[in-house]
Amino acid sequence: MSTSSPRHPGGPTAPESAAPKSIALPKILGVADGIAIALSNVSPVVSIGVGLGTIGAAIGVAGLPAAFLLAFLPIAGIAFAFAKLNEYDRNCGTAYVWVGKVLGPWWGYLIGWLLMASNIIFLAYAAPLAGDYGLQTLVAFGVDGVGALHPGSYQLVATVAGVALLAGLAWLAVCGVDICAKYQKVLVVVEAGTVAFFCGWALLDGAEAEFSWSWFSPAVFPSPSVLATGLVLSVYMYWGWEAAFAVTEETVGRRTSSRVGFTTLLIVLALFLFASVSFQKATTPEELVEHGASALPYLGGKLAGPVGAAVATGVLFLCIVSCIQSVLIGAARGALAMGRDGVLGPVWTKLHPRRATPAHGTAVITLISGVLAFVSLGLGTVNTIIVGSVTAVGILVSFSYALTGIASAVLFFRRALGNLRMLVTAVVVPLLSGLVLAGLGGYLAYLNWTSTDSFAFDAANGRFLTLLPIAILVLGIPLGMWKKYVRKSPYFIPGAERVDPPQH
Repeated sequence: MSTSSPRHPGGPTAPESAAPKSIALPKILGVADGIAIALSNVSPVVSIGVGLGTIGAAIGVAGLPAAFLLAFLPIAGIAFAFAKLNEYDRNCGTAYVWVGKVLGPWWGYLIGWLLMASNIIFLAYAAPLAGDYGLQTLVAFGVDGVGALHPGSYQLVATVAGVALLAGLAWLAVCGVDICAKYQKVLVVVEAGTVAFFCGWALLDGAEAEFSWSWFSPAVFPSPSVLATGLVLSVYMYWGWEAAFAVTEETVGRRTSSRVGFTTLLIVLALFLFASVSFQKATTPEELVEHGASALPYLGGKLAGPVGAAVATGVLFLCIVSCIQSVLIGAARGALAMGRDGVLGPVWTKLHPRRATPAHGTAVITLISGVLAFVSLGLGTVNTIIVGSVTAVGILVSFSYALTGIASAVLFFRRALGNLRMLVTAVVVPLLSGLVLAGLGGYLAYLNWTSTDSFAFDAANGRFLTLLPIAILVLGIPLGMWKKYVRKSPYFIPGAERVDPPQH
């Protein structure tokens, strides 16, 4: 027998996660707003500007388009899982909530903990990076004094500037997610427009290589291991598109986040393919590998001289800024969801009295990230952990995606048996994509572990990068046990947060 709800007339839904009306978020974001936030989180321009050379060095420059195209497939499969699960339970906690309800609270809690820890560590890393690129932009445009900073004081100045910027972005996030979305839309247009300009110029005038359709074929890889390496490195370039669902409770429609997620992924894919072809046309493989960490400024300089390099550097700075803003927004809402379930303290659920944004959570995340950024200046071990965590985050992301895909398959399997389209989009594709991503995460751990013969407390040491995500995971277990056994959080009570699959 069919049932439906006024909020979702097209089909059944799970009850909204238990949350008092006093902490309900206003529904004010449209599709364009969501795309701006999600694109900023993915930050494809930064990936293009600093990541192409790294991947090209590992698999060969000619394999870049094929790697991006193949890596898109499992990510798109997980996007189907997010879309179906979001229709089922529209919650800003996303995977933390869905996996907890379907596969068990501990699995969901661990995803929530890992994502929150990863976001805070990323912000502690990104704030000084933004300060650094801000100073580089000033130097590129010839601002006197900045280039003369003593090397010993440069990093301190960059960190101070970056943390101050982080605080300003936090204030903007508290003022309203709709305000953030408006300014994000401007940044996204500027960033994408600049990249399209340089890449279009390179595509038309580049004479270093002749275009070949073979660049898009898996046959371009000389061996299965090179193909696997290309997938491992490329798949994490898409990380961040799920920010579309972190603001799902603030979108005007129930399906808005799904449209935003898929649109964002298609835009990112187009940018990656366009850039990977354009760079090959205008730079030699040796140039791209050598200048991989600053590929976009190098291309800008090669095409338009110092002015082009300066503009490209400035665009990378803007991209890092917009990425920080988007991560702040998503992290605060993930913490809000955990606070509503009693997994985190009540401070994370306090909204701004007029703006209805998770103001306290945003402030706490900003404070912790800023303190970590400054502590890492004086304690090299902290900086090693921060840099290593950002480097090794792919392992955590892959298993988070995998569990989400499995949760979708488990939840919808019985109801999809009589519906072929639902069977494919909600069960088969998410499950296969999840298994592929779990395998890629395992392969990345294997590559890291076998890249060296010994352990060293070094952000470039493969065994350190393998064990670090495990250490972050283990650190969250005592907090979960305390919440379950001491605070008696309802989230961990059997049956309290788990719901039956929707019935037609």
